[in-house]
Amino acid sequence: MKLRALPIDSWRDHMAYLPAASTEVAAADFLGPGRIEISDGTRSIRASVHVIDDGRLLDAGEIGLSRSAFDALGLPEGAQVHIERTPSPQSAEALRAKLRGDELSDGQIATLIRDMVAGRYPDREMAAFLVAATRGLTDREVVALARARAEFTDRLTWDEPMVVDKHSMGGIPGSRITMIVVPLVAAHGLAIPKTSSRAITSAAGTADAMETLARVDLTSADVRRVVAEARGCVAWNGRLNHSAVDDVMNAITRPLGLDSTRWSVASILSKKLAAGSTHVIIDLPYGPQTKLKTQGEAAELAALFERIGQGLGLVVEAHATDGSRPIGRGVGPALEARDILAVLDGEPDAPADLREKALFFAGRILAWDPKIGSQEVGQERARDLLASGAGSEALERIVDAQGRRQPPVLPGPYIHMVNADRSGTIAGIDGWTVAGLARLAGAPSNLSSGLDLMHDVGDSVRAGEPLYVIHAGTESDLATAANAAAAAHGFLING
Repeated sequence: MKLRALPIDSWRDHMAYLPAASTEVAAADFLGPGRIEISDGTRSIRASVHVIDDGRLLDAGEIGLSRSAFDALGLPEGAQVHIERTPSPQSAEALRAKLRGDELSDGQIATLIRDMVAGRYPDREMAAFLVAATRGLTDREVVALARARAEFTDRLTWDEPMVVDKHSMGGIPGSRITMIVVPLVAAHGLAIPKTSSRAITSAAGTADAMETLARVDLTSADVRRVVAEARGCVAWNGRLNHSAVDDVMNAITRPLGLDSTRWSVASILSKKLAAGSTHVIIDLPYGPQTKLKTQGEAAELAALFERIGQGLGLVVEAHATDGSRPIGRGVGPALEARDILAVLDGEPDAPADLREKALFFAGRILAWDPKIGSQEVGQERARDLLASGAGSEALERIVDAQGRRQPPVLPGPYIHMVNADRSGTIAGIDGWTVAGLARLAGAPSNLSSGLDLMHDVGDSVRAGEPLYVIHAGTESDLATAANAAAAAHGFLING
């Protein structure tokens, strides 16, 4: 059949179009949930099939491809290709076994994931597998799944005896400790090539906050260069260790609302494998508005992370932490970066909770260094690096190596003060509301937007006293956030 590019955008889905009057195949026979393989003998792709009953779009001897499919195949128009039904994959029995609730072998999981990424399964069969996986994966299956996922990620290798990393399950406004931990660890001399995410539902991710100071869309070569120059980096993971498995699986899990803790552990640790990490510390915040509701849940997940890490040959240490309130004062990229710089510069009014949490995790990482030898000495070393200014200097080296942003992004110029509506004691701060208001103000897409919190839980306030300042990059965003804050400011005040 002759290849034809059709002006149809099917996004990431590969679509093939057969003419109903095809002289080469019985087009209707190829309809259904399966896919076909299109090949010229050297290059091939798999695609879903649609039939076109209009001779003006395709000649009887042609096959049409959507833009994504045509680009992926990489052959010129008019090239001769042949098609065949995708054969029943070798992993089909493994899929059926998992649907029965059986435990899969390492090889079965690897083959099954490979076939899914290759597009050999229709969405409904992948959805069935993911539902079964959500219901139950053994520890051994999680280890195998992490290894299989890592194979679909660009892997970094290091000529280092130890490569450390930090990960947080997130969910707390502020709490941008990574940008303090990385320079403290780098100042000590350990390699810490940190890849971080942008915000999805929060007001800022670590990559968003770092982007107010420096370039974050680093390539693998950039990461190696920056770590060689500065011993650490804070790079956006979207360009580096994003797995092809995520593209395929997220398209199924998100619409279905599937959420598997064990699947998440495999995903997270697969990326640590791909980043070349040897030692990983994990922050597991728990609280009423975080993913982990209780300390017990967090402790159970910590144990799982450590067991799976051991199975992968990684040293993993996970800690349950209090996620009941925001940490730091800033909520939004530029405001969180301001808090980070205040801590590293030793400013007396820097947020104490942000500083102490960062020092705890930095000290635990430094304790892995045989020259440190204990957690107590690690904590002392972290405090010395902060007090001496070595951490601040290390961040400056990292920023310069990544590409300093000139000028840095500052908090937005349009401001609105939100005041207490009654006198009393602040009994709680609703993290969802606070983060939501910051997003209404423009964060994280506008790096300058967010909230500057003036009070914390336990503080006494008088009616009319400022609770926080909304910063925005535009007047319209400021008005939207201010109106929402007037209806619900997010602070629980007991009179």
